[in-house]
Amino acid sequence: MANQIKTTEKKRSGFSIGQYMFIFIFLALFIVYYVVSTSLTWTGITNILRHSAVIGVISFGMGMIIITGDIDLSVGSILGCVASFACWVFNITDNVLLTVLFCLALGTVLGFLNGMMIGKFKLPAFIATLATQLIYRSVAQYFCNGLPNEIKGVAGNTFKMIQGPNRDLMYNFGNGKLLGLPTCGVIFLLIAVVLIYISTSTKYGKRLFAIGSNVKAAHMAGINVGWNRVSVFTITGLLCGIGAVMWLCMQGNVDPSTTGASYEMYAIAAVVLGNISMSGGKGKFLGIIFGTLSYTIIDKIIAAVKVDSLINNAIKGMILIVAIIIQTCGPQIKNYFASKKKAS
Repeated sequence: MANQIKTTEKKRSGFSIGQYMFIFIFLALFIVYYVVSTSLTWTGITNILRHSAVIGVISFGMGMIIITGDIDLSVGSILGCVASFACWVFNITDNVLLTVLFCLALGTVLGFLNGMMIGKFKLPAFIATLATQLIYRSVAQYFCNGLPNEIKGVAGNTFKMIQGPNRDLMYNFGNGKLLGLPTCGVIFLLIAVVLIYISTSTKYGKRLFAIGSNVKAAHMAGINVGWNRVSVFTITGLLCGIGAVMWLCMQGNVDPSTTGASYEMYAIAAVVLGNISMSGGKGKFLGIIFGTLSYTIIDKIIAAVKVDSLINNAIKGMILIVAIIIQTCGPQIKNYFASKKKAS
């Protein structure tokens, strides 16, 4: 069984242009965006990275989960729940460090709860995370709406971080630049580098691919499948906590009802556009960077050509279907022509 896992890893490490198709998709979309935008500046280009930051961080968590053959429908609700309670914590304490630590801790706990249900209690990931998607957002709405307005800094349904030096510090950080790039975009890229390294150069990363490729073989090879599943959901929760910090720094406010809504779908789309197989065990984490940027560019192309906003999600959905069809049918077409060539 160990040999079977090694064979899988060798196949995955083999080079082919198809494995890096996400780069060509990104370049093609960028060229289209450059043409339709007519006046693209360096600021416009860096804004692609800025607008991709939160989704990108969450997408890496989603990518880890999909690699193991599971899915997480609660990431958007975790983001909204953590950001909502963190806004309340900040307004009470006026402490940046405590707010950041709270986001990381609560995100990790919520991810761990998902992981325990799926990895240890063997609940189907789709059902378990669909349930927690509803629970986490509902809890945030219920408890945060019951707080006094002076604590929430409320304006309509939106909770605001109360004005002050620390709020300005966070806001300036979230909307500032580092080496000419958006600060949150740089954080996204640093997290990407760490997770790409883990996926390609550590035993932990190899175990995740092995689980996604063949659960039974991984189990017989001595891999603790249950706890590895718990770990990827926990890490994803942590990444959602980081995303919540970035959201508060960039926006300075949060709406428990809408913050993070549909982000699970955007994260899945970014992973698919990054050419990671939805069946698990195949793909490169590098593709998640390009998949996230590509999805943001699609948004900007739609805005640039002034398509009716009511049809936006339909266009994104069709693009996602095409990407999945290409991902599914591509290898079959390749094998068909390879068999024809051998036969001749």
